Amino acid sequence: MAPVPGRADMRVLAFDTALGACSAALFEDGVIRARRFERRARGHAEALLPMVEAVRTEAGIAYSDLDLLAVTVGPGTFAGLRIGLAAARGLALAVGLPLMGLTTLEAIAAAAGETAGADTLLAAIDARRAEIYAQAFAADLSPLAPPGVLTPAAALALLPRGRGLVVGSGARRIRDAVEGTPAGLVFRDEPAEPDAAVIASLAAERAARRGLPPAGAEPPSPLYLRPPDARLPEGARRGDP
Repeated sequence: MAPVPGRADMRVLAFDTALGACSAALFEDGVIRARRFERRARGHAEALLPMVEAVRTEAGIAYSDLDLLAVTVGPGTFAGLRIGLAAARGLALAVGLPLMGLTTLEAIAAAAGETAGADTLLAAIDARRAEIYAQAFAADLSPLAPPGVLTPAAALALLPRGRGLVVGSGARRIRDAVEGTPAGLVFRDEPAEPDAAVIASLAAERAARRGLPPAGAEPPSPLYLRPPDARLPEGARRGDP
């Protein structure tokens, strides 16, 4: 984990439930004051708020002293995104705080840390069904393309020629599925999950550059890159008895 520098005088509470982990962290004075991270396939709803309260208590910071809340908006599981965004919206409304949404892909890219001399970076999440959630970034983490759900070959094609780093749970799937991958590429399976510590640092850094979300701004929306797996029966969708 390698959180990017954030604004030193900002207090940010961040959390994530988008994929196969649940995490919360509190950023203050340029460092992460408290952090919790648990890998879990289910039970995010039960774990999240106690985890949030634990990091706030450990850091000794009241909700009223916070400057910003941050949460991941996707891509991720439908249930996980709903849990995280509902909690973030509810807490922001209750405490009267601005809320910032960040993608899971930029959180994974930022957490990669040392880029092994790569010119570009591809954050890749295994989306199942032989697909990858992917986004390409420059070495400074500026996006080179929007997030997408792609085949392994199409995901790899997002990287321009040159030295590249592929990180995340989709890295191995890309490496195994694409024959004759170009020279100069490095593949890392980690980080596999977003980490709230990175999200908090990213949010502080972004707020320092762009300012806090304005009062009354629409809360962040989930980033769904494909329809849900579960569907209602045809009759139920039509409203038939």
